[in-house]
Amino acid sequence: MAYPARVLLASVMIALSAGVRAEAEEAKPPNVLFIAVDDLRPELKSFGQEHMVTPHMDALAQRGRAFSRHYVEAPTCGAARYALLTGQYPKRNITYSNAAFRLYQDGVAPPSFPQIFRENGYHTVQMGKVSHSPDGLRDDQDRIAEVGIDNTYNNAPHKHFTNPEDPELPGAWDVLITPVGKWQTAWGAFFAYDRGETRRRGHSPPVEAADVDDTGYPDGLMADRARQLLGELGERDEPFFFAVGFYKPHLPFNAPQKYWDLYERDAIDISHVDPLQRRGGEMINSYGHSAEDFDDEAHVRKILHGYYAATSYVDAQIGKVLDALDETGLAENTIVVLWGDHGFHLGENGIWGKHSLHEQSLRSPLIVRVPGMPRPGEMADGIVASVDIYPTLMELANLPMPEHLDGQSFAAMLEDPKADPIGFAVGFNFPRGGPTQALRVDGWRYIQGDGLYDRKNDPNERENVAEAHPELVERMQAQLQEILDRRKAR
Repeated sequence: MAYPARVLLASVMIALSAGVRAEAEEAKPPNVLFIAVDDLRPELKSFGQEHMVTPHMDALAQRGRAFSRHYVEAPTCGAARYALLTGQYPKRNITYSNAAFRLYQDGVAPPSFPQIFRENGYHTVQMGKVSHSPDGLRDDQDRIAEVGIDNTYNNAPHKHFTNPEDPELPGAWDVLITPVGKWQTAWGAFFAYDRGETRRRGHSPPVEAADVDDTGYPDGLMADRARQLLGELGERDEPFFFAVGFYKPHLPFNAPQKYWDLYERDAIDISHVDPLQRRGGEMINSYGHSAEDFDDEAHVRKILHGYYAATSYVDAQIGKVLDALDETGLAENTIVVLWGDHGFHLGENGIWGKHSLHEQSLRSPLIVRVPGMPRPGEMADGIVASVDIYPTLMELANLPMPEHLDGQSFAAMLEDPKADPIGFAVGFNFPRGGPTQALRVDGWRYIQGDGLYDRKNDPNERENVAEAHPELVERMQAQLQEILDRRKAR
């Protein structure tokens, strides 16, 4: 098979010794390591957030290409991950929600990109949260009925069983493996507290700092198992696609004490926090505090401290996996993608959570490292979206490009960080009033039914300036509608 020269420039050339002419060896298909991180804002030092301690993701950005303006399609886990894995915008009401992967059970969902890799000779492995379930498996309805509990992950996650014979992405994985440790089930691990406890909705604290090592919380277990698996994958003859989905910094903001110690609480900046506008949501309703607590500066600082600590904790786990890639020699022929499934408001717009069409919900980190890529470490500032990752991976691995894709490849930006082949991103949400969309272009955000925001002068999107720019609103609405009309039918 022939692969793009820009991708395999380094991986097909081997230096025989210092000063000796390199010789080409037969090109091998590149491996792929895909790292998904839940609720990760671009709250990284490499993305300009100097207060953060994120050395491992920052090092990946130096060795690869960070995308400063990457946007997801939906501000909720299931919908954002469905759009990523299928390369399609939300089209049906269900694809705006965490229930999107039910379409695979109905037989109407398109092939995911792990499935394409598998069908083309790759050994595919999933660990952790890549689709919506924290282990990639659907509910075990018979087991849930047997123990007599409400079938929702918000109630009894310790007893929320998944079925090892029923993956959320049929046909995608050769192996699904997620260590759950003392938490017994994947949902129990997803909402993990120290000593094997899990969340009691409406009662458990939103943060925890336990004096434990990294494996005292589940992401540490996953990092250790991922390191082991990389060694095993390196012994196989076929190329691999390995997806690792870490849980943190998703709520609860729990992490070993040593990661809390990286930050001084009194020094945390709270200038971005606006007066609370929503008396509910994921943060407030699910944990043992009230909306009124967010009027207390000390509580606000504690929540921010927890998010930062959880981010530094998951950064350290990601570092272990990337170190293993180097130690095994696999980095020389492995594409690495680090992707945040969406952002998270930490008080901006008065919101503590996601589920909005503002910048803080839809923008997340994206870092791609390709062996031999030119100009590593230079950030790409062009706008890209999660639906563009699918076609990009197809191009990088020289795999057949499916016809159902809504996105387009940004491989040119891996060669030249100044390239800007896409230039827009669309966001989709389903509030109580029904589906609505947003359009992000250079300098502006337009949200249907909400307004227009000047990104240059109002980065936290506090002021709706639609009345001052009626012609721009009209143009952006027309552009948005044109994009929506182009969405391919299922």
